[in-house]
Amino acid sequence: MLNSQRRGTKEKERTLHRLHALWLTVFLLFVALLLRLSWVQLSSGEKYHDLAAKNNFKQIPIVAPRGNIYDRGGKLLVGNQPLYTAIYLETDQTTEQKLAMANKLATSLGMPRKDVLKSMDVGLDTKGKQVPRKQPPYYPKKIKDRLTEKEVARLSEHPSEFKGVNVILEPLREYRKDSFAVQTIGYVRPFQGAKTALENYKRASKKSNSGDYLDWEQVGMDGLEYSYQDQLRGKNGYRIVRVNSSGKVQEVIKKVNPRSGNKLYTTLDEKMQSEGEKKVQQHLSYLRNQAPGRDRSPYARNAYAVAMEVKTGRIRSMISYPDYDPDIWNGAVTAQDYKKLTYSIRNGTITEAPYDARNAVNPDKEYRRHPLSVLPLGSTFKPMMALMALDKGLISPYTSFKDPGAFYYASSTPPIRNSSNHNYGMLNVKSALAKSANTFFTWVGSRWYHKEGKKSIKEFQKYTHQFGLGSSTGVPLKGESNGTEDYVSIAAKNSGLSGMVLASFGQAQRYSAMQLAQFTATVANNGKRMTPQLVEKIGNKGSDGVIKPKVMNTSGIDASHFQTVKDGMVAVTQPGGTASHLFKNLPFKVAAKTGTSEQDIPGRGRVENSVFLAFAPANDPKIAVAVIVPEGGYGGKGAGPIVENLITNYYERFMKTKQ
Repeated sequence: MLNSQRRGTKEKERTLHRLHALWLTVFLLFVALLLRLSWVQLSSGEKYHDLAAKNNFKQIPIVAPRGNIYDRGGKLLVGNQPLYTAIYLETDQTTEQKLAMANKLATSLGMPRKDVLKSMDVGLDTKGKQVPRKQPPYYPKKIKDRLTEKEVARLSEHPSEFKGVNVILEPLREYRKDSFAVQTIGYVRPFQGAKTALENYKRASKKSNSGDYLDWEQVGMDGLEYSYQDQLRGKNGYRIVRVNSSGKVQEVIKKVNPRSGNKLYTTLDEKMQSEGEKKVQQHLSYLRNQAPGRDRSPYARNAYAVAMEVKTGRIRSMISYPDYDPDIWNGAVTAQDYKKLTYSIRNGTITEAPYDARNAVNPDKEYRRHPLSVLPLGSTFKPMMALMALDKGLISPYTSFKDPGAFYYASSTPPIRNSSNHNYGMLNVKSALAKSANTFFTWVGSRWYHKEGKKSIKEFQKYTHQFGLGSSTGVPLKGESNGTEDYVSIAAKNSGLSGMVLASFGQAQRYSAMQLAQFTATVANNGKRMTPQLVEKIGNKGSDGVIKPKVMNTSGIDASHFQTVKDGMVAVTQPGGTASHLFKNLPFKVAAKTGTSEQDIPGRGRVENSVFLAFAPANDPKIAVAVIVPEGGYGGKGAGPIVENLITNYYERFMKTKQ
């Protein structure tokens, strides 16, 4: 009995062991099957795409619309329009049949035959010879967009003649009919011709939307379209369809809708920007065409302006003139078109833009005879020099200086003189700013150098960088120039004293309009430097996407010194000041500084550039403006009226309605 029980127990144990072995075997078989399926999916994807193509199933992408771009109040600046596009889904045709269809497409769509074959990407040239493909056969190919109604009808009504050709709808970027802030907003191009720019964007931003780009998908190439590519780009959808032997869609098996890109609300004010652009165009024409005299500037064809809020850094207007029609990018840009664009495509407020020589007899030669948009800031640097001198203890608000009319900082060099050889008598820092006395500031600069030697050059540079001069402003646009600090090389190669003296009144450094605007706002903000902001909100969900103002750094200069400089800048716009003819219709005082920078152009001689900066109201600054007009002459005449227009428009748009 006992032996029988033992034999039964052992039999059960053997049965359990067999079951465990069976379960393990089944489990391992499932694992092997899963691994095999994974290998098939990951390693043989293209093979099965081909099989799907042969089985008449195709995946047709649906391009996602890019996000709209608006002004700060929600006025549409950039949108999308739907358009008909012909795409090609390759079918099982002979070489002769593909060539014949290419001929018919060329006739029906008004395209050269070689361009049709290139778009079809079937690996053939016009003579039927094999050429490399750009994409696999199963990949949809775009033949032509913006089809006319006649072209759509022709393709749709004769399907047997156009095997594999289908008409779909896709979004096309639509810009305003004018040239509103065109360089700031930027433009888009098809991905196929923009791959290098997109790779640069990925490296710069260290991020990118997941998913492959379609060759014909529009991507940002410049301005906000480029800088906010990830936000503006949506997520593409697709349709899996069954097609017949002619490549025509018979049935939609699956559809995944695209998701539009995020909306972008800029900081730009539509009315302020538009009015400013009109003023620039009118004023440049006035400068060129008025009667000969001190104020006539026959070569004033370019202007660059930035209006930036003092406490937030928000850019309310950003003008780079000349501008251009952005719709040109929605078509084929010829070599001749692009050559003309070189004079207007660059955003001259942040980088070096050339003189507008399009109408010259020899444009390639003519533009070299004129200054670029990044140029010496002239006397507009004097508020910075005053702040540094006060902070270093080189002068006090009450230090007196008797103007000699001609200041000799070294025996072997020509003297520094005031504009029109004026002698202003007794000066202090406030009256020196009001009169824009070169002699006062070169005297201060020479004192600094004699006190600290070449160390003063480094100190000088450190101060200016805190205000955005000679360093990046942080503006969210590509291609920003840091300007040039010629005084550093002058001090290193020639004379430290010469470098310091020339820099002290703005003749040995070159900056952009954006740098000058940030500098002006930083002075108005008592040394607090704000990041220039061009986008207020991303998306449309309440305040989730709102971009908050950001402080870049704060100067350690005492507030009392800022007040001394501000008093001097207010005196510039009062009777006896160099800009007393401006801002008379505003209900508050404006702090400003004029600048007439001299620049030597090889083969041309010396030219005078007009520079002007201001902030208002003087006692509670809200807006800071900087304007550069190359070869615009006297600062108060060439650039001053543009500044006045922008501040007046800011008052009308942002302040008057709140009173």
